[in-house]
Amino acid sequence: MIGLVIKDFLILRKTLRTYVLVFALYVGLALTGVWAAEFVGGMMMVMTAVLPMNIFAYDKQAKWDTYALALPVGRTKTVAARYLCVLLLCLFSFSLIAALGLIMSALGRFGDVDACETYMVCCAVCGLVGILVSAFMVPLMYKFGPERARLFLYGLGGLIVAVAILFFKVFGGAEWLESLGEPTSTQLAAIPFVAAIAGLILLALSFLLSRYFYGAKDV
Repeated sequence: MIGLVIKDFLILRKTLRTYVLVFALYVGLALTGVWAAEFVGGMMMVMTAVLPMNIFAYDKQAKWDTYALALPVGRTKTVAARYLCVLLLCLFSFSLIAALGLIMSALGRFGDVDACETYMVCCAVCGLVGILVSAFMVPLMYKFGPERARLFLYGLGGLIVAVAILFFKVFGGAEWLESLGEPTSTQLAAIPFVAAIAGLILLALSFLLSRYFYGAKDV
């Protein structure tokens, strides 16, 4: 199974190099104050969420599934390897934006501790959204293939925007958040851990769905 994970990362090696270069550019923009660090963190997590689509596209082009089923691995381990790759990509991306936070903090760009905590909370939320996108898309790619699943990605993006508009504009979400008062440092510190647990639960449920689709797939 580890070999399958390595295979996925070999497929993404050129894309990951470009990813790191883009991140370096974003870090420069954040350090110069052109972009907010929170925006950089959000962009990187969103970019990570679409990386698995490249793996599925290359696999389909190379007819990998036909070959993979001839290996003594099994469909469950094949799907598990793909999800392990997705999880490692998310951890890699989050480590990069956490490093950006440390750099910004060391250079005094955050100003105070509250700004640093806000940055980490934003990164945790963006990371959870990225995992949500991956958890939503991977089963669809097993079911419909990368080309058709891409259409669902656009629909998911529109759905997230629509829910946000309804929450803040129609149901008074901003006023409700303000009524809760300022969160304590303990509550802010708990958000990344809650986001991590929620992300793992989403990936676990997504894995079960993907295993079902891939098990029923005739390749």
